[in-house]
Amino acid sequence: MEVVIVGGGTVGLCTAVFLARQGVSVRVLERRPTVSDHPRAFGLNPRSAEIARQAGMTFEDDNLMRGVATGPSLAELTPLTGRIELPEIGPARLGHCPQDRLDRSALALARELGARVDFGKEVVGVSDTVLTTADGETVEADYVIAADGARSRVRELLGIGTTGPGVLGNHMLNVLFRAPMPAPKYSMSVLRNENASGILMNVDAGDRWIFHVPGGDPAQSAEEFQRLIRAATGLPDLDVEVINMLPWASTAWVAEKFRHGNVFLIGDAAHVVPPTGGFGLNSGVADGHNLAWKLAAGGDALLDTYDMERRPVAQFTMEQSLIRGEHRELHWDLSPARAADRAAVGMANALVVIAGYRYDSPAVIGAEPVPSLEDLTLDGTPGSRMPHLWVTPGTSTLDLVDGFTLLTGTKADGWLAAAAEVGIPAHAVDSWADAAGIDENGAVLVRPDGFVGWRTAGEGSALDLRQAHNHLLCR
Repeated sequence: MEVVIVGGGTVGLCTAVFLARQGVSVRVLERRPTVSDHPRAFGLNPRSAEIARQAGMTFEDDNLMRGVATGPSLAELTPLTGRIELPEIGPARLGHCPQDRLDRSALALARELGARVDFGKEVVGVSDTVLTTADGETVEADYVIAADGARSRVRELLGIGTTGPGVLGNHMLNVLFRAPMPAPKYSMSVLRNENASGILMNVDAGDRWIFHVPGGDPAQSAEEFQRLIRAATGLPDLDVEVINMLPWASTAWVAEKFRHGNVFLIGDAAHVVPPTGGFGLNSGVADGHNLAWKLAAGGDALLDTYDMERRPVAQFTMEQSLIRGEHRELHWDLSPARAADRAAVGMANALVVIAGYRYDSPAVIGAEPVPSLEDLTLDGTPGSRMPHLWVTPGTSTLDLVDGFTLLTGTKADGWLAAAAEVGIPAHAVDSWADAAGIDENGAVLVRPDGFVGWRTAGEGSALDLRQAHNHLLCR
């Protein structure tokens, strides 16, 4: 099987890693000459971090304090939030990792695993799974994945429409620059004075910075942006080296479908959400992770579940981002004291958006809806991300997942024998019964993406397990 990914940004490269790790032949076509050096986003949420951990992507992250402060200069900042820390929900913590650093890690690992990544290859034509590049090459594939961004050429050529409000307001300009400034206490500083305004973010705990300029004109000279940065920071003698600029606009839409024959949309090609919450990049990584194991497993009915599972999540994520944009003070205040206020406007707890969503498709047996928008519930219910427990120091239950995996209570020898007969890895885990809502002789069949596919409270047979496994594969 040959899979071609159109787009070598973060989501495309991560998906190439997910596929290559499962032995799928994959080629990436990227129109740019190399990976971007512009950090379009910062940090991985805990769910994306655990996906990267499972895939073997390693990168250095920075211990920057997450939070927001505002003021007329760097010397006069008032905190808008306290230190933002999320509770442990999995084996990987929230990390500050500029997107360009993640891109380089994913590129290196994808190539190490055998994926072919070609830069300078712009796709200009799509006919089913036959692609044409600007330099005249014809590329054939069994499946095509469009990871070519919000202005996806593949989506446009296939005539796939979008739903949602679209562009929400005036554009912003990201100015990437280098300057010898000490890192502020918080990761984001909203600077406003009579001479300049914008949002300042430290890129990598070093001398690279991003200054978000409302309505900034990329045609303006570097000298003008140097002046703005000095005025905003209150450092008139600051040595500012402008590296590059990237315009963007807050946008919200979801593609009308994520599958067109054997072509699949992921990441910004499938959905674009406003930046409040930082859900965009992370949603795209989860798209690729969901799709990759289904392509590796094969089967048309199973592949249909990609749209069934990921498009509702994209819609929910977009709606939550829009609500957060209208109620920023509730987004930044994660305290239980504001739960009623969040409920009044339909705002879910950030952790529910990050990892509390649930899948309902033929690739799940006994799915149930999300029980609460306020409380993260990872209790072994089919369709939810599996519970996290530390099995040994440094090893989580999520680390035990190797393809389809059976996790049982401590008195489930019958299930362990059944798994050996069927050929599915299995582990008996202390405290798993309580965490997953089963008896000590029960079991949970976890999908390759770490989501619960099937749960049985008590004893069963190899036939039961085989039937459940086939059901999850839509066979």
